[in-house]
Amino acid sequence: MKEKNIKNTTENKVIETKLGKVEYKENTDKENKIKENPKTKIKKEKKSKKWLLVAILLVVLIILALMVLYTSITPRSSVNNLLTNLKNGNKFMAGLNIDYDGLVSVLDGTIIANSGSSMSNLEKECFNELSWEITGESVENTKATVTASITTKNFRQVLLNWIEKISNVLETQEDISTEQNLQLLEESLLQDNVDTRTTDVTINLERKGLAWKVIIDDEFIDAIYPGMTQVLDVMEQLSNELQEENTQQAQ
Repeated sequence: MKEKNIKNTTENKVIETKLGKVEYKENTDKENKIKENPKTKIKKEKKSKKWLLVAILLVVLIILALMVLYTSITPRSSVNNLLTNLKNGNKFMAGLNIDYDGLVSVLDGTIIANSGSSMSNLEKECFNELSWEITGESVENTKATVTASITTKNFRQVLLNWIEKISNVLETQEDISTEQNLQLLEESLLQDNVDTRTTDVTINLERKGLAWKVIIDDEFIDAIYPGMTQVLDVMEQLSNELQEENTQQAQ
């Protein structure tokens, strides 16, 4: 680093006024100028960028650590976190404890293709009345069960509403688009005749890495979408009977 000093100097000045001449001293000192070595400046910039990268890395590690802690404490907390995030519409965080796409596709496979990275209004309407009480927990190595009482919308009534709406539309047109179908489903969820049902359930979980994942089985589906499988079973039975009848008539 080079330093250039300029000596302090003073200079007498005289101002003429009506009262006479006034003499004063003017300081012509100049501040010492310090010229920074370009190489030093580059080093400082590199050091600054290095610390910025370190800071970003630390933030990322902290976030990852919190996510691991969030998902891996206990099976009980994992179920509580899952249901909380479903109710609050947080698709990403819910996906840490369950195959989220698999969960919503049970209701209608077209929801996945239309929901994107965040919950659609339809998905939020599915879960916005969730309430629950966790009553027990059992852990054995990488397997666990959590018992709970879950209250949510009566999906038996939702599907009956949906079927009725679809039937009404098909009376005036030959087919229903995906968008219209999902719109009818959302309207069915919002109808006044949709009450709530409470289901006692044993939830199965499996440890995947550091996280406890809820297994989507028939019992869990019946608790999240109460009454839905009953309607779907009846619809499947009616469909099979209709196909058999058409086959016999064709023969």
